[in-house]
Amino acid sequence: MIKICRYLRDNDAPFLVNIYPFLSLYQNPDFPIEFAFFDGGAKPVVDKGVSYTNMFDANLDTLMWSLKKAGCESVRVIVGEIGWPTDGHPKANAQLVEKFYRGFLQKMAAKKGTPLHPGQIDAYLFSLTDENMKSVAPGDFERHWGIFGYDGKPKFQIDFSGQGQDRLPVGAKNVPYMPAQWCVFDGDADDRSELGPNIQYACSLSDCTALNAGSSCENLDSKNKASYAFNMYYQMNSQDVEACDFQGLAKIVKKNASTNDCLFPIALESAAVRIGGLGVRIAILAGIFIFFALS
Repeated sequence: MIKICRYLRDNDAPFLVNIYPFLSLYQNPDFPIEFAFFDGGAKPVVDKGVSYTNMFDANLDTLMWSLKKAGCESVRVIVGEIGWPTDGHPKANAQLVEKFYRGFLQKMAAKKGTPLHPGQIDAYLFSLTDENMKSVAPGDFERHWGIFGYDGKPKFQIDFSGQGQDRLPVGAKNVPYMPAQWCVFDGDADDRSELGPNIQYACSLSDCTALNAGSSCENLDSKNKASYAFNMYYQMNSQDVEACDFQGLAKIVKKNASTNDCLFPIALESAAVRIGGLGVRIAILAGIFIFFALS
Protein backbone atom coordinates (compact mmCIF):
# COMPACT_ATOMS: atom_id res chain seq x y z
CA MET A 1 0.00 0.00 0.00
CA ILE A 2 2.78 2.43 0.92
CA LYS A 3 4.67 1.66 -2.30
CA ILE A 4 1.51 2.21 -4.34
CA CYS A 5 0.62 5.56 -2.77
CA ARG A 6 4.19 6.81 -3.10
CA TYR A 7 4.22 5.76 -6.75
CA LEU A 8 1.02 7.75 -7.27
CA ARG A 9 2.52 10.71 -5.42
CA ASP A 10 5.73 10.67 -7.44
CA ASN A 11 3.82 10.47 -10.72
CA ASP A 12 1.16 13.04 -9.85
CA ALA A 13 -1.57 10.41 -10.20
CA PRO A 14 -4.83 10.23 -8.22
CA PHE A 15 -5.87 7.61 -5.69
CA LEU A 16 -9.36 6.20 -6.31
CA VAL A 17 -11.43 4.90 -3.43
CA ASN A 18 -14.88 3.28 -3.55
CA ILE A 19 -17.19 4.18 -0.67
CA TYR A 20 -20.46 2.28 -0.23
CA PRO A 21 -22.32 3.00 3.00
CA PHE A 22 -24.97 0.54 1.80
CA LEU A 23 -22.47 -2.31 1.97
CA SER A 24 -21.74 -1.54 5.61
CA LEU A 25 -25.46 -1.77 6.26
CA TYR A 26 -25.74 -4.99 4.24
CA GLN A 27 -22.83 -6.72 5.94
CA ASN A 28 -23.76 -5.78 9.50
CA PRO A 29 -27.40 -6.04 10.63
CA ASP A 30 -26.53 -3.95 13.70
CA PHE A 31 -25.14 -1.08 11.64
CA PRO A 32 -27.01 2.15 12.53
CA ILE A 33 -28.86 2.90 9.30
CA GLU A 34 -28.98 6.67 9.82
CA PHE A 35 -25.17 6.71 9.81
CA ALA A 36 -25.36 5.76 6.12
CA PHE A 37 -27.12 9.04 5.27
CA PHE A 38 -26.31 12.73 5.52
CA ASP A 39 -29.16 14.37 7.40
CA GLY A 40 -27.53 14.27 10.83
CA GLY A 41 -29.92 11.74 12.30
CA ALA A 42 -27.22 9.34 13.49
CA LYS A 43 -25.44 9.33 16.82
CA PRO A 44 -22.06 10.96 16.13
CA VAL A 45 -18.85 8.96 16.21
CA VAL A 46 -16.11 10.99 17.88
CA ASP A 47 -12.50 10.30 16.90
CA LYS A 48 -9.82 12.34 18.64
CA GLY A 49 -12.17 15.24 19.10
CA VAL A 50 -13.58 15.13 15.56
CA SER A 51 -17.28 14.29 15.29
CA TYR A 52 -18.57 12.21 12.38
CA THR A 53 -22.28 11.93 11.63
CA ASN A 54 -22.12 9.85 8.44
CA MET A 55 -20.23 6.88 7.03
CA PHE A 56 -18.93 8.71 3.97
CA ASP A 57 -16.97 11.28 5.95
CA ALA A 58 -15.63 8.65 8.33
CA ASN A 59 -14.53 6.35 5.50
CA LEU A 60 -12.87 9.08 3.47
CA ASP A 61 -11.02 10.49 6.45
CA THR A 62 -9.77 7.03 7.38
CA LEU A 63 -8.09 6.97 3.99
CA MET A 64 -6.83 10.55 4.29
CA TRP A 65 -5.22 9.77 7.65
CA SER A 66 -3.59 6.63 6.24
CA LEU A 67 -2.20 8.51 3.24
CA LYS A 68 -0.78 11.20 5.50
CA LYS A 69 0.87 8.61 7.71
CA ALA A 70 2.46 7.07 4.61
CA GLY A 71 3.79 10.44 3.46
CA CYS A 72 1.25 10.69 0.64
CA GLU A 73 -0.93 13.53 1.86
CA SER A 74 -0.35 15.40 -1.43
CA VAL A 75 -1.97 12.63 -3.49
CA ARG A 76 -5.28 13.69 -5.01
CA VAL A 77 -8.14 11.46 -3.86
CA ILE A 78 -11.15 10.70 -6.07
CA VAL A 79 -14.22 8.75 -5.02
CA GLY A 80 -14.24 6.17 -7.79
CA GLU A 81 -17.65 4.70 -6.95
CA ILE A 82 -20.53 5.62 -4.68
CA GLY A 83 -24.20 4.75 -4.91
CA TRP A 84 -27.20 2.90 -3.49
CA PRO A 85 -29.16 0.04 -5.12
CA THR A 86 -32.91 -0.01 -5.73
CA ASP A 87 -33.69 -3.72 -5.44
CA GLY A 88 -32.36 -7.04 -4.18
CA HIS A 89 -32.44 -6.21 -0.45
CA PRO A 90 -34.99 -4.85 2.07
CA LYS A 91 -33.01 -1.60 2.32
CA ALA A 92 -32.57 -1.29 -1.44
CA ASN A 93 -35.55 0.75 -2.62
CA ALA A 94 -36.39 4.05 -4.29
CA GLN A 95 -37.20 5.82 -1.02
CA LEU A 96 -33.80 5.18 0.54
CA VAL A 97 -31.97 5.79 -2.75
CA GLU A 98 -33.55 9.24 -3.00
CA LYS A 99 -32.61 9.99 0.60
CA PHE A 100 -29.02 8.90 0.05
CA TYR A 101 -28.42 10.79 -3.18
CA ARG A 102 -30.21 13.90 -1.91
CA GLY A 103 -27.85 14.13 1.05
CA PHE A 104 -24.74 13.18 -0.87
CA LEU A 105 -25.30 15.56 -3.78
CA GLN A 106 -26.16 18.43 -1.46
CA LYS A 107 -22.90 17.74 0.35
CA MET A 108 -20.99 17.74 -2.94
CA ALA A 109 -22.64 21.01 -4.02
CA ALA A 110 -21.70 22.68 -0.73
CA LYS A 111 -18.01 21.81 -1.32
CA LYS A 112 -17.36 21.54 2.38
CA GLY A 113 -15.65 18.18 2.13
CA THR A 114 -14.64 16.34 5.29
CA PRO A 115 -12.49 17.32 8.27
CA LEU A 116 -9.39 15.82 6.61
CA HIS A 117 -10.44 16.54 3.01
CA PRO A 118 -11.93 20.05 3.04
CA GLY A 119 -13.33 21.59 -0.12
CA GLN A 120 -14.49 20.01 -3.35
CA ILE A 121 -14.57 16.23 -3.71
CA ASP A 122 -14.64 14.63 -7.15
CA ALA A 123 -16.86 11.57 -7.27
CA TYR A 124 -18.27 9.02 -9.70
CA LEU A 125 -21.83 7.87 -9.10
CA PHE A 126 -22.39 4.17 -9.62
CA SER A 127 -24.14 3.58 -11.85
CA LEU A 128 -26.05 4.93 -14.83
CA THR A 129 -28.01 1.76 -15.67
CA ASP A 130 -28.76 -1.61 -14.11
CA GLU A 131 -26.62 -4.60 -15.12
CA ASN A 132 -28.70 -7.73 -15.61
CA MET A 133 -25.73 -10.05 -16.18
CA LYS A 134 -23.55 -8.91 -13.29
CA SER A 135 -22.42 -11.45 -10.72
CA VAL A 136 -24.66 -11.59 -7.65
CA ALA A 137 -22.05 -13.31 -5.50
CA PRO A 138 -21.88 -10.28 -3.16
CA GLY A 139 -25.70 -10.01 -3.07
CA ASP A 140 -28.80 -9.77 -5.27
CA PHE A 141 -28.58 -5.97 -5.17
CA GLU A 142 -25.51 -6.04 -7.44
CA ARG A 143 -27.69 -5.88 -10.55
CA HIS A 144 -29.70 -2.89 -9.35
CA TRP A 145 -27.34 0.05 -8.81
CA GLY A 146 -28.61 2.02 -11.81
CA ILE A 147 -30.20 5.45 -11.74
CA PHE A 148 -31.95 4.21 -14.87
CA GLY A 149 -33.45 0.81 -15.55
CA TYR A 150 -32.31 -1.51 -18.33
CA ASP A 151 -34.40 0.46 -20.84
CA GLY A 152 -33.28 3.94 -19.86
CA LYS A 153 -36.32 4.75 -17.71
CA PRO A 154 -35.48 6.68 -14.51
CA LYS A 155 -36.12 4.69 -11.35
CA PHE A 156 -36.29 7.49 -8.80
CA GLN A 157 -36.13 11.24 -8.36
CA ILE A 158 -32.75 12.94 -8.09
CA ASP A 159 -31.27 16.43 -8.38
CA PHE A 160 -27.77 16.26 -9.82
CA SER A 161 -27.17 19.92 -8.96
CA GLY A 162 -27.49 19.18 -5.26
CA GLN A 163 -30.06 21.93 -4.73
CA GLY A 164 -32.67 19.56 -3.30
CA GLN A 165 -35.09 19.94 -6.23
CA ASP A 166 -35.58 16.23 -6.80
CA ARG A 167 -37.28 15.19 -10.01
CA LEU A 168 -37.21 12.27 -12.41
CA PRO A 169 -34.27 12.66 -14.79
CA VAL A 170 -35.01 12.61 -18.51
CA GLY A 171 -35.24 9.05 -19.74
CA ALA A 172 -34.10 7.49 -22.99
CA LYS A 173 -36.18 8.31 -26.05
CA ASN A 174 -37.33 6.07 -28.89
CA VAL A 175 -36.34 2.92 -27.03
CA PRO A 176 -36.48 -0.05 -29.45
CA TYR A 177 -38.51 -2.57 -27.47
CA MET A 178 -39.28 -5.99 -28.84
CA PRO A 179 -43.00 -6.86 -29.33
CA ALA A 180 -45.29 -6.44 -26.31
CA GLN A 181 -45.55 -10.08 -25.34
CA TRP A 182 -44.64 -12.09 -22.28
CA CYS A 183 -43.89 -15.70 -21.41
CA VAL A 184 -45.96 -16.87 -18.44
CA PHE A 185 -46.85 -20.04 -16.58
CA ASP A 186 -49.63 -21.98 -18.31
CA GLY A 187 -52.24 -22.66 -15.65
CA ASP A 188 -53.83 -25.30 -17.89
CA ALA A 189 -50.71 -27.48 -17.92
CA ASP A 190 -51.57 -30.99 -16.72
CA ASP A 191 -48.17 -32.21 -15.52
CA ARG A 192 -46.53 -29.77 -13.11
CA SER A 193 -44.04 -32.20 -11.61
CA GLU A 194 -41.14 -30.47 -13.37
CA LEU A 195 -42.20 -26.92 -12.51
CA GLY A 196 -39.56 -26.43 -9.80
CA PRO A 197 -36.61 -27.60 -11.91
CA ASN A 198 -37.78 -25.47 -14.84
CA ILE A 199 -38.00 -22.37 -12.65
CA GLN A 200 -34.49 -23.06 -11.37
CA TYR A 201 -33.25 -23.51 -14.92
CA ALA A 202 -34.83 -20.25 -16.08
CA CYS A 203 -33.38 -18.30 -13.17
CA SER A 204 -29.92 -19.83 -13.56
CA LEU A 205 -29.68 -18.35 -17.05
CA SER A 206 -31.47 -15.05 -16.52
CA ASP A 207 -32.07 -12.57 -13.70
CA CYS A 208 -34.49 -13.53 -10.92
CA THR A 209 -32.99 -11.32 -8.23
CA ALA A 210 -36.24 -9.35 -7.94
CA LEU A 211 -37.99 -12.50 -6.66
CA ASN A 212 -35.84 -13.02 -3.60
CA ALA A 213 -36.51 -11.94 -0.02
CA GLY A 214 -36.68 -8.20 0.41
CA SER A 215 -36.92 -7.57 -3.33
CA SER A 216 -39.66 -5.90 -5.36
CA CYS A 217 -41.32 -9.11 -6.60
CA GLU A 218 -41.06 -11.26 -3.47
CA ASN A 219 -44.80 -10.98 -2.73
CA LEU A 220 -45.92 -12.63 -5.97
CA ASP A 221 -47.82 -15.87 -5.54
CA SER A 222 -46.23 -19.12 -6.70
CA LYS A 223 -47.81 -19.02 -10.17
CA ASN A 224 -46.70 -15.45 -10.81
CA LYS A 225 -43.21 -16.23 -9.55
CA ALA A 226 -43.03 -19.02 -12.10
CA SER A 227 -44.24 -16.58 -14.75
CA TYR A 228 -41.61 -14.04 -13.75
CA ALA A 229 -38.82 -16.61 -14.03
CA PHE A 230 -40.07 -17.88 -17.40
CA ASN A 231 -40.46 -14.35 -18.75
CA MET A 232 -36.99 -13.25 -17.70
CA TYR A 233 -35.49 -16.21 -19.54
CA TYR A 234 -37.71 -15.57 -22.56
CA GLN A 235 -36.90 -11.86 -22.76
CA MET A 236 -33.17 -12.35 -22.18
CA ASN A 237 -33.27 -14.81 -25.08
CA SER A 238 -34.82 -12.06 -27.23
CA GLN A 239 -38.28 -13.62 -27.25
CA ASP A 240 -37.15 -16.76 -29.06
CA VAL A 241 -40.28 -18.93 -29.22
CA GLU A 242 -38.20 -21.93 -28.14
CA ALA A 243 -37.33 -20.05 -24.95
CA CYS A 244 -40.97 -20.18 -23.81
CA ASP A 245 -41.80 -23.86 -23.52
CA PHE A 246 -40.38 -25.29 -20.31
CA GLN A 247 -41.72 -28.77 -21.02
CA GLY A 248 -45.16 -27.45 -21.83
CA LEU A 249 -45.46 -25.35 -18.66
CA ALA A 250 -45.34 -21.92 -20.33
CA LYS A 251 -47.16 -19.93 -22.96
CA ILE A 252 -46.76 -16.58 -24.73
CA VAL A 253 -49.39 -13.92 -24.00
CA LYS A 254 -50.06 -10.37 -25.17
CA LYS A 255 -51.41 -9.16 -21.81
CA ASN A 256 -48.86 -7.39 -19.62
CA ALA A 257 -48.06 -9.68 -16.71
CA SER A 258 -46.65 -6.88 -14.53
CA THR A 259 -48.19 -5.98 -11.17
CA ASN A 260 -48.17 -2.69 -9.26
CA ASP A 261 -44.92 -3.60 -7.51
CA CYS A 262 -43.30 -6.01 -9.93
CA LEU A 263 -42.22 -5.22 -13.49
CA PHE A 264 -42.20 -8.01 -16.07
CA PRO A 265 -39.76 -6.47 -18.56
CA ILE A 266 -39.71 -6.59 -22.34
CA ALA A 267 -36.38 -7.09 -24.10
CA LEU A 268 -34.73 -4.43 -26.25
CA GLU A 269 -34.08 -5.09 -29.91
CA SER A 270 -30.65 -3.50 -29.89
CA ALA A 271 -29.44 -5.31 -26.77
CA ALA A 272 -29.22 -8.79 -28.25
CA VAL A 273 -26.00 -10.72 -28.81
CA ARG A 274 -25.20 -14.39 -29.18
CA ILE A 275 -23.33 -16.34 -26.56
CA GLY A 276 -21.43 -19.40 -27.63
CA GLY A 277 -22.87 -22.83 -27.01
CA LEU A 278 -26.41 -21.76 -26.24
CA GLY A 279 -27.59 -20.98 -29.75
CA VAL A 280 -29.84 -18.25 -28.39
CA ARG A 281 -29.66 -14.48 -28.16
CA ILE A 282 -29.20 -12.88 -24.79
CA ALA A 283 -30.22 -9.30 -24.05
CA ILE A 284 -27.36 -7.67 -22.17
CA LEU A 285 -27.06 -4.19 -20.73
CA ALA A 286 -24.00 -2.76 -19.04
CA GLY A 287 -23.97 -0.14 -16.32
CA ILE A 288 -21.60 2.80 -16.46
CA PHE A 289 -20.50 5.54 -14.15
CA ILE A 290 -21.63 9.14 -13.91
CA PHE A 291 -18.89 11.60 -13.02
CA PHE A 292 -19.50 14.69 -10.97
CA ALA A 293 -16.99 17.40 -10.22
CA LEU A 294 -19.48 19.93 -8.95
CA SER A 295 -18.21 23.44 -9.46
